[in-house]
Amino acid sequence: MFVAIGSTNKAKVEAVKEAIKIIGLPAKVEAVKIDPEVPPQPICNQTFVGAKRRAYKALRISGADIGVGIEGGIFYYENKVLGYAVVYAVSKEGMENFAFSASFPLPPSIASLVVQGKELGEATDIVFSTKDSKQYEGAIGYLTKNYITRKDLYVQPVVIALYPFYNRIQ
Repeated sequence: MFVAIGSTNKAKVEAVKEAIKIIGLPAKVEAVKIDPEVPPQPICNQTFVGAKRRAYKALRISGADIGVGIEGGIFYYENKVLGYAVVYAVSKEGMENFAFSASFPLPPSIASLVVQGKELGEATDIVFSTKDSKQYEGAIGYLTKNYITRKDLYVQPVVIALYPFYNRIQ
C-alpha cells in the first residue's frame, strides 16, 4: 500500500508514519509538497478545508492508494484562542474519513500574536525564542514541556481518520 501525506512538515510526516506503524498497515509513506489554498494560519472551517485539499491533492499528485492531509489551525471559544488540527484521509476509490486532534488554549502571549496575524508556529518561535518549532515540538510541545509534541498531537487523529481503511466495518 502507498500512502501520500500532503505536507513535507517533519512533525506531520512522522505522525503519519507512527500511526501506520500502530495500526500495522503495511504501507510506504511519501511526503508531497502541497498548497492547501488556505491562509497560512487557518481559522475554524479553513482548517478542515486545508486538510481535505491536502489529502486530495496528495492522492492525485502521487498516485497513492490513500492521501492524508493534516492542517493545524485555530478556533475561538469563550474568549479564548485554541489550537487544534484536522486530519483528512481519502482513498483512490473515493472512501473518505476525517478526525480532529485534541484542542488546547493558547496563552495570551501567543494568542495575541496569532490574532495580530502571525502563524501559530511563528508566534511560538517569538515567545519561546526558538526557530522552526512547527517542524518539531510545535506550540503544544513548548506549552506542555514536550509531554505532548506536535507529532504526538497528530498521531491519534491519523489513526482515527484511517480506520475505514484498516477496519472495513459498515
